Order: sequence, then C-alpha cells, then structure tokens
Amino acid sequence: MKRILLPLILLLLIPALAFSHAGILNSTPPKNGIVTAPLEKITIKLGASVEPAFSKAEVFDPDDNKVSAKTTFLKDNRVMESELKKNLAPGVYTVKWKFLSMDGHTVKGKYSFTIE
Repeated sequence: MKRILLPLILLLLIPALAFSHAGILNSTPPKNGIVTAPLEKITIKLGASVEPAFSKAEVFDPDDNKVSAKTTFLKDNRVMESELKKNLAPGVYTVKWKFLSMDGHTVKGKYSFTIE
C-alpha cells in the first residue's frame, strides 16, 4: 500500500509546485493602510522568488511624481523594498509593482496607502 501511495502523492504534488506563481503575501504599509508616523520605505513580501532584473516596486505621490529609490531584494529575492524620500507630505500614495516570477510569468499591479 505504501508503494502505491508515495508515487501517487508525488504525482499530485509536483504539478502544484511547478505551476505555483509568485504572489504578494503582504506589504508595509498595507493596501489602503493609513500611515501616521514618518515612513522610510515600503516592503512587499512575496510567496516565491522573483527575477530582480525584471522586477520593481515604485511609489508615486498624489501628483504622480516618483518618490522612491531603486528597488532592493532580500531573502532569496522574496522581499522587495524601496526607500522613500524624506518628509513625505500628507496624501494618497500609489505603489506600482511588477515582478517576473521564476516560472516566467510577469505579474503587475498597484495599491494605495494614505499618509496623514
């Protein structure tokens, strides 16, 4: 019975691993979050490694001016960080992100947060 179960489990598990895509697990600040303290950087944690050469996270102010530096990658390219300009004014900021997952899929999106 064990001889049959192990191969069956592997057959079911391998396709799931092969077709898993990187996705956002969480971010700081979070989507639609409100920031009341000075903010130095944004952080996006991913479910899988990404290709840094084709991945980035950028932050834009209410007038659509970029207020972030180059994206850095941590923890086996599973965390993207972008430092922000100092003393950002109150308003709604937009994070635009994109990444190339190791399985070759490009994923992109955006979310907003508010600085009070």
